[in-house]
Formats: sequence, structure tokens, C-alpha cells
Amino acid sequence: MIESGGTSASARLHSMLEQMWMRLDQEAIRQPDARMLSAELQIPTVQGLLRLGRSAEGRRHLLVPIAPEDQLDDDRRSAGVHLVTRSLLLGDELPVRYADLSCRRADLQTTFTSLVAELCVQIAAEPEGRPARIARTLNAWRLLFGGTTERWTLPRLAGLFAELVVLEALLDREPGAIRHWLGPLGCPQDFRGSKSAIEVKATTAADNRVVRIHGADQLETPPGTALFLAWFRVAKSSAPDARSVFDVLEACSPRVEDLEELETRLRALGLPSEGEGPASDIRFVTIEQRWYEVGDQFPRITPGSFLGGVVPVGAMDLEYSIDLDTVPAHADRERVITELGADI
Repeated sequence: MIESGGTSASARLHSMLEQMWMRLDQEAIRQPDARMLSAELQIPTVQGLLRLGRSAEGRRHLLVPIAPEDQLDDDRRSAGVHLVTRSLLLGDELPVRYADLSCRRADLQTTFTSLVAELCVQIAAEPEGRPARIARTLNAWRLLFGGTTERWTLPRLAGLFAELVVLEALLDREPGAIRHWLGPLGCPQDFRGSKSAIEVKATTAADNRVVRIHGADQLETPPGTALFLAWFRVAKSSAPDARSVFDVLEACSPRVEDLEELETRLRALGLPSEGEGPASDIRFVTIEQRWYEVGDQFPRITPGSFLGGVVPVGAMDLEYSIDLDTVPAHADRERVITELGADI
């Protein structure tokens, strides 16, 4: 099982995965005709345990068991990593269907291990999670594996600015809180702990409080937690107190317990180097912020909104808008920040 416990726990998981793949490499010498060698990871899902794999070509695989009815589109857009479905026959048992995430380039194996470690943590925290979240996490890491990234538009910069403002507040309370910033790594919510989660939204519009929600799970409350929505209205500004995303990062960096954790997230985002592009030039001020607890009465679409509690097969790219003026902002920002910051 995966345990929480800070940077050392993350390093131990990374080391354990590397050692398991090394053992599979050694086993391949003894079984040169094996098409796929695999070993169990003691991380359960609804469909069974995760497995690490090693193909006859020497490629590393993460195998996540999925149900026969689970829909998962093959993804070969990255030069470095592919996501497909495959069935494996293990011993005398019936074939098991897996989401198969494989590393296609030997020079990216260490980075791939970091991706697999992140997925292991997410799956251990939410073993009933749907396979689409694997695809989302891969998409968040795509830049590292030879894929493309989005342009840094004004709305996207405003959203990152708001996330970093929340991160700064969390780091004020706990240097290890960088581990809660999981949005860049593919988590449905921007910040996630064992007891609470925060989704951050920002707008540069001056005349409404409408937010755009991406997917049926973005406002789905993680099991055993409370979910909060932090909404920011920001404005582009040249005022003395205005800050760019790099200004906020400069304030965050000295407070971060492990800078590699921060760098991993920035690489996954595809944030350019300081001095390159609009991320350095555009500065924001916060005009307004509101915090909401996403409870039963909050307007949202989740898997529970559909018959049987499952998004219908074939329903893709679900997006919708919420007018926050219809919802009272009643969450206590300081309490939310304090509780999540202490959840280490």
C-alpha cells in the first residue's frame, strides 16, 4: 500500500518502482521468449491489483485493471508514452483487461517512473476512480514525453495566477503542502488532501461570476473529503502591487520543502522560462475572491447525475457553466486553507 509521509515517501516509491523494473529486466534474461513479464503492485483497485510490466522489447509498462465495459480510447499522440488497452492471461485465470501505459523511449524511463509514481498515489487514494483519469494525467504530463502544450493565453495565465495564490497561502502554513497541488499532474481538482480538496477558478471578466467546469468529475467530491471551489476575479494591471505568475512563484519557492516537486509541476504545465512570452510580462491584481463548499445543493453535473451513477458510454468532453451568483459564498477561506495545509 502507498503511504503518505512527505518527500521521503515519494522517493521510496520511486526507488521501489525502479527496483521492480530492474528485477523484471533480470527475469527477461532467464525468459527471453516472454512477450510480457509483470509483477504485482500492492495497490488495489475495484478490478484488482496494479501491475508493472516489461515487454520483450524492454519497454516499461504500468498495467491498471479495468472492467470490460470501461471506455478508454487509445492514445499514441506522444512520442514517449502510449496508452492502450490490452488483455493479459495470468496463470490459469481468465484474461484480465488492463489500461496499459508504456514508455516508448529508453531516455525517458526515469521521467516515466515519476509519472507512474504519481498515478500510483492517485489510484491508492481513490481506487474506484475511472480509467479516464489515467488519460487526464497522461495529458498533463504530455510535454515531458514529446507532445504539445496549450498556448499561454490571458485566461490561462489568470487561472494559474489564482492557483499560485492559493498555493502561496498553503505554503505559509506548511512547506510540504506543495504535494497537495495536483492539478498540473492530472488530478480533477487543483488541490487534493486526504480530508479536503480545492478547485480554483479565475476570471478576468468585470461583469459576471460564471465559471466553466471541465468534465463530470471536476466537481465530484472525492470520497471521504469535503470539496471547495475558490473563485477569483483578477485584472491585468501595472499597479505597484500587481504580480506576474513568476512573481508569485518567486514568493513560493523559498517556502517549498522540495523544489523538485514544484519543478515537476511546472514542467507538466509547460510553463516557459522566465522572460519568455506573456507569463513574464502580464501582471495581475486580485479584485475579488469567493469561496464555496460544493455540497448537495451546489449546482453541478457529476457521474451521480446520470442513471446508475455512471456517465453514459459515448458522452465525451462534457463541459458546462455555473452562475455563482445563484449560490451563496459561505466557505471560510482561512479554515479551508488551514485544514488543507495541516493535512500532511
